[in-house]
Amino acid sequence: MGPPVKGYWEGGIAVLYCTRCQSVCEEHNHRCPNCKSNKLRQAGDGDMVFLHRADLYTAQRLEGMFQENGIACQLGDPGRGLAQSPYDAEALPTDKSIYVAYQDLPAARGLSAQLREELQLEQAGEEEGFEDMPRRKRILVQIVSAIGFILLVMLTVFAADAAAGWLKSLLGLG
Repeated sequence: MGPPVKGYWEGGIAVLYCTRCQSVCEEHNHRCPNCKSNKLRQAGDGDMVFLHRADLYTAQRLEGMFQENGIACQLGDPGRGLAQSPYDAEALPTDKSIYVAYQDLPAARGLSAQLREELQLEQAGEEEGFEDMPRRKRILVQIVSAIGFILLVMLTVFAADAAAGWLKSLLGLG
C-alpha cells in the first residue's frame, strides 16, 4: 500500500467525500450517512465540504471569523442534497449551510466551537432577569402585573360602555 493521499486522512481515519451533499464520512461507509448517496470518492484539499447548518446570524459571524483566519468558506441554502425532514422544528427558512475547504476543516471546526462558546456566554448574559429575582420580589412583580392587567381590562370595558352610551344618546336610542 502506497502513502496516503494528502487530505485523505483525518485523525488517522480515511475520509470519503460525498459529491451529492458535500459532506465527509469515514471510508468504511458504502453510502453517505446524510443523503444515502453512493457517489463517494476520496476527499481532496480543494473540495468544499459541509461543516454544519446555522442560523443566519451565526453563519455570518462564522463567515467573518473564517475570512479573518484565511479559511475558504461558502454559505448555501440548507438542504442542498442533505436528507432533512420538513417537520424539523428547529429549521428556519433563513438558515444557512456552511461549507469550508477540506484542508481547512479542522481549523473551521475549532473556530465553530469557539463561536458556540461565545454565543452561549452571550445568551447566558441575556437570560439573567426575571428568573434570577428573589422569590418574594418575583411574586410581587407577578401580583402587580395581574392587578395592572385587571385594571386595564376594566378601563377598556368602562370606555366601551361610555362610548356605547354616547352613541345611543347621539342617535336618540336611549
